Order: sequence, then C-alpha cells, then structure tokens
Amino acid sequence: MARLGGKVAIVTGGASGIGAAIVRRFSAEGAAVVVADLNEEGGARVASEVGGTFVRTDVGVLADLEAAVARAVERHGGLDVMVNNAAMTGGGYVSEIEPEVWDASLRVMLTGVFYGMRASLPALVERGGGSIVSTSSVEGFFGEMMAAPYCTAKAAIVNLTRTVALEYGRRNVRANCICPGAVDTPMLALMNSVSRKTREELAEQHAIGRLLRPEEIANVALFLASDESSAVTGAALVADGGLTCGLNITGLPAY
Repeated sequence: MARLGGKVAIVTGGASGIGAAIVRRFSAEGAAVVVADLNEEGGARVASEVGGTFVRTDVGVLADLEAAVARAVERHGGLDVMVNNAAMTGGGYVSEIEPEVWDASLRVMLTGVFYGMRASLPALVERGGGSIVSTSSVEGFFGEMMAAPYCTAKAAIVNLTRTVALEYGRRNVRANCICPGAVDTPMLALMNSVSRKTREELAEQHAIGRLLRPEEIANVALFLASDESSAVTGAALVADGGLTCGLNITGLPAY
C-alpha cells in the first residue's frame, strides 16, 4: 500500500536538488504533488515527470504561496502535506554582507518558510490535520564561515517549527524539520566553488565517508509526511551521515 496514497502535497523549491527528489519520492508513494518554484522550466519538467502540477511561486510573496495552496485545494480537494524547502545562497564575512543580500536570503529561507506555514495551516486544519516538513540544516546548530544568513535562517526554522507544533498539535497538525549534512546538489556545487575544501575532503568529514544523496533526504521527508511518524512533532531530525556526531580531536582513523 502506498505510504502517501490519497494525500496531497506541496513542495517548494521542487525544481531541483532535494526538492525534486522529494517530489519524485512522494509521487512514487501515491501523493498528488504541487511543485512550487520560481524556476519555471525546471519546475514544470519535474511536475510533468510525476503527473503533478507546477505553480510559479516566489516563496517571499505570501500571495504566491496562498495561490499554490488554492491550486492544491482546487485540483485535488485539499492539502495534507506542506514541504518548505526553497533556499538560496548568499553571504560573506558579517562586516561585509550587504543589507540587500541579508534581506534577500532571509526572505527566501526564513520568511518563505513562515509564509508556507501561514498559507497552508488553514487548509491542513480544514482537512482534519496534516504534516508540515521544513528543510533546516546542521548549520542551524553551528556557525559557519561566511554563511551568517544561511545559519541564521536555518536555526530560526528549528524554533519556528517547534512553535507551530505546539500551537497546532491539538488540531492534528504536525510540524517537523530536517537537518541535513552536505547533500550532493547544485547548491553544494556552488559552495564548493568558493570553498578551500575539495568534495573529497568534505565527504571524509562524514562518518559514512561520503556526501549524502538528495534521495536520502527525500526518504526522511517521506517518513515525516506519512502517518508512520504520527508520534513525531516539533522535531529537528538530523540526517547528516554522521557529519556532526563527533569532533575527531584525536585525528585517529575510523575502524
């Protein structure tokens, strides 16, 4: 039996990377999926692959997310799962970050998550409950050089998620976030272009000795979206391949 059979989901940032993997995984498990993204070509292509619906969406505009929810309700009769996944890059040393870069980054990665929650909650409550899954990061727990906007937004998502879990738990709405390690996506490739570490060096930092695949994060999202996680809400679920499980102060090799 399909784990999301009969459910309707929206995935922001669904045109590529983790978002596209979530769209494909959800669809394979029986969900009707609305792909919400600014990337019209990529979003339409992914939606077409799974027989889903594409809605051009700027997550920094509340009306766009409300329109995506309205499309899900109109076409499929309701909404069961909201995945807030859209992200962007932008940073620098704090004293050098331009205000417009800071504002744009938080608009997409934090305000966009708030707007996704705000737009979807009435539909989820109307449906009798549902699941909100947001993409945070292990960098929501740690600082990182030249990544203040990203780290700030990802940390804030954790407590925003907890707050929604508290406020709407009695309405059968669960809210959780996923905190991935380094996932092999176009965004990671962009980071690697300015990093002093090679892909191989970054992979070695993970206990499993490799980068994560988008499909592995999609599997976590599937669990949180499905009824199998009915007891899980307010959680920041770390899926990082062991990137943050130790400091390796000794420098000793793995077994």
